[in-house]
Amino acid sequence: MTWFSQATTRDDVFATLPAFQPGFDALYASLWSQDAIPPALLELCRLRIAQLHRCDVEWQRPSIAVPEAQRENLQHWHRHPAFGAVERACLDLCEVYTADPAAITDAQADAVKAHVGEPGFVALTEAMGLFFGLTRLSLLWQLPPEAAQ
Repeated sequence: MTWFSQATTRDDVFATLPAFQPGFDALYASLWSQDAIPPALLELCRLRIAQLHRCDVEWQRPSIAVPEAQRENLQHWHRHPAFGAVERACLDLCEVYTADPAAITDAQADAVKAHVGEPGFVALTEAMGLFFGLTRLSLLWQLPPEAAQ
């Protein structure tokens, strides 16, 4: 139960907004089906945002499979061998975005573009905005971690 409704999952909360849910579902699905950036890379960023915000419900939410070594060592992405150059560039951008999107430097943006191109950079930036918002909403709604199952 959240502080404002009986809902215990994100889908239950969104179901209270029937005009909103179809558009949200289409937007969310489009992130995972676009060709500009691999879904597993998006998932690493989604998980890192959840981790940085200490949001258990988003951390535990099943989405896209990522290698277990990456998931287990995500907080050490900058030095762990399970992460290559593309993951490091995207996770670096993700961490700055999570703290302050205006603080992203041209060098950080260029590092991501070098691996995934301009369309990948745009897709990643849009996805991070959505992931950030959903993580903050899960915290605001006080959804329990089992709501992710």
